[in-house]
Amino acid sequence: MSDQRDPTFSRFCGLIPAYNLSRTISEVVRQTLQYLPEVLVVDDGSSDETGSLARKSGAHVLRITTNQGKGWALRSGFKRLLQDPWEGIITLDGDLQHDPVEIPKLIEMHDKTKAQIVIGSRVLKREKMPWIRYWTNRVGVYCISWGVGQPLTDSQSGFRLYGREVLESIPLWTTRYDTETEILLKAGLREMKIKWVPIETIYHEDEKDSSAFRPFPDTFLICMVFLKSLFWRKGWYLRDFEI
Repeated sequence: MSDQRDPTFSRFCGLIPAYNLSRTISEVVRQTLQYLPEVLVVDDGSSDETGSLARKSGAHVLRITTNQGKGWALRSGFKRLLQDPWEGIITLDGDLQHDPVEIPKLIEMHDKTKAQIVIGSRVLKREKMPWIRYWTNRVGVYCISWGVGQPLTDSQSGFRLYGREVLESIPLWTTRYDTETEILLKAGLREMKIKWVPIETIYHEDEKDSSAFRPFPDTFLICMVFLKSLFWRKGWYLRDFEI
């Protein structure tokens, strides 16, 4: 595959949280490096060859010895990457649900609108999406849109561009799939601009390739973050409380 990198994209790097994704991680890394100059894979306690395969494919790898959750992996990756002068970080999943070919869409929207967050909004085809994910997503979109004070079409997509200001100014406490919701809600409370672009998403039927999202416990955690945000509106989240 030829190098697709636009020189203007060198302002951004990629971050891929990964847990037992040896079947797909190599391809995701290789494709992402066609667009971004650096990719960090956070190996969240995998018991397979995820980390070594990612490294062989050209990624930097941060190893967490015990699985801590997607949110913790993201936070660890943010901390590492912010040591360098990147303008922003693009996150995507390591299971091939997000197509790296759509990375330019996020960057172009960021440059056009100066949005601090750009979400790759999945084209939700109800017949292809697991029903529990579809309905939790629809309810979540309505609530989170209200919480951030801006219209969203997909509040749970992990394919995102985060501007540096977002990650440096927002304190994060969650550690699982609720972290991405926490970022949106706190960014909205700070009146940061959030935009989205449409993307295609693949939903795997093979259990070995399915998402690690746990419908009931993870949906509960996301709901709790939303409820806590009602108190953050009073400014409590700016204090040094663990929420």
